[in-house]
Amino acid sequence: MKAYKYLLIGALMLGSSVPTFAQNDNKSIIEQGTKVILAKGADYNDQVKQLYKANKKNPEVLVALGKVFLAQKDTANAAAFAKYALARNPKYAKAFLLQGDIAVTKDDAGAAAENYQQAKYFDPKDPEGYYKYAMILRGRSPEDAVSNLEDLRKQRPDYPVDALAGRIYYFSSVPNHFQKAESYFNKVQNIASMEDEDITRYAMTEFLLGNSQKSIDVAKAGLTKDPRRAGWNRLVFWNYTNLSDSQNALDYADRLFNKSDSAHITADDYGYYGKALSLAKRYDEAITAYNKAVEDLAVDSNAIASKSVLLKNLSDVYKEKGDFNNSVAYLEKSIDAKDKPTMDDYDTMAGLYTDYASKKAAAGDKAAAASAFKKADEVYAKIMELFPNYKNYCNYMRGQINANLDPDSKAGLAKPYYEALSSSLEEKAELSSSEKAMLKQAYLYMLVYDYNVKKNTAGAKVWAKKLLVVDPENETAKQVAALK
Repeated sequence: MKAYKYLLIGALMLGSSVPTFAQNDNKSIIEQGTKVILAKGADYNDQVKQLYKANKKNPEVLVALGKVFLAQKDTANAAAFAKYALARNPKYAKAFLLQGDIAVTKDDAGAAAENYQQAKYFDPKDPEGYYKYAMILRGRSPEDAVSNLEDLRKQRPDYPVDALAGRIYYFSSVPNHFQKAESYFNKVQNIASMEDEDITRYAMTEFLLGNSQKSIDVAKAGLTKDPRRAGWNRLVFWNYTNLSDSQNALDYADRLFNKSDSAHITADDYGYYGKALSLAKRYDEAITAYNKAVEDLAVDSNAIASKSVLLKNLSDVYKEKGDFNNSVAYLEKSIDAKDKPTMDDYDTMAGLYTDYASKKAAAGDKAAAASAFKKADEVYAKIMELFPNYKNYCNYMRGQINANLDPDSKAGLAKPYYEALSSSLEEKAELSSSEKAMLKQAYLYMLVYDYNVKKNTAGAKVWAKKLLVVDPENETAKQVAALK
């Protein structure tokens, strides 16, 4: 029910953004009546009756006052003034629009649709009835809603029907609705002529579709009208960040943070700021921004980013900075923040350890390298336990890691993992290219281990023959297989 009510409330949007312009001689009357309604004095009911009596022959004023009542959630008086207007002029379209709006607030789609259709019938050139009827239809069928707008195009070729149709699809939940919204928004010749909120929807549509440069172009068209509009500066900033253009991203971040009107800075803004700063290699500032994003996330219910992603980003920044301990710590926090960590999460952790181990080994720090390799091995052991389907991959990686821990193979640390990998893959009827690569490595290790460490030429020849099946041109296997 709540979702459908949201759809209905959307029908009021055009009415709230397009004011009703009264005739000059009615303007002061409406202004005075509005003051009476808003003041709601002690003799309010008598004043309301007087408003009706003084204007009972003027449907325009009656409807205008009815809209004021409705804005104050006084649906009873709003409905009464709509009826008064229709009593004076049964064909007055604006009164039907008001009745439709009242029905929307009561979650009565049927009554709303009926009144909006009446408004269309009695004033076929007024776009408001078409749009509000379309907003009712969009919950059931956005296609029918847009078809209704095509009827408006016939009556008013000058009216921005394409922008409205784009808006309909933007708010719908049908498959590929953003692509359909884009197809109509793209028909608008002058983006800057669109309503501000439609420019935002257009730019957001392109952002959500991953069309960063197009989103930038649309938002910049809006910025030609209002350079201090926070939403447009935000979208340009986010999109430049997604394009890894740190210079422009940071420029528009400054515009959002410091040169936009009424900008409410969100956790997502700080998250994107952290990414842009990281791209610019301003790591300490990036860490500050990401930490602010994590802090604000606790109170930002509309945030796109998740705590896990932000913590992973912090891990990456620390890695780039060369701070391995903090990189590991934040990656662990990122994994812990997930309800269901994935195999990839743990694989990333193991990869972090192996990268660090390789760097330490290259620097000649054998103790630190060995410690990191052992940590990586522990992670792959955990993956095998949590995700048994990845046992072949984990045995391969543990074989690689233990080969690094035992470079002369004398302890045979990698042997159990390569043996397990060989046995498992040999049972498969067909092997993928990656599986063949793993099997080649396993056979080669076992061949060398038997020949060099165990001095078991017969055993080495067995492995050599197996290796030649999957790698016929392997020179080492050829040489060992040819031994007498």
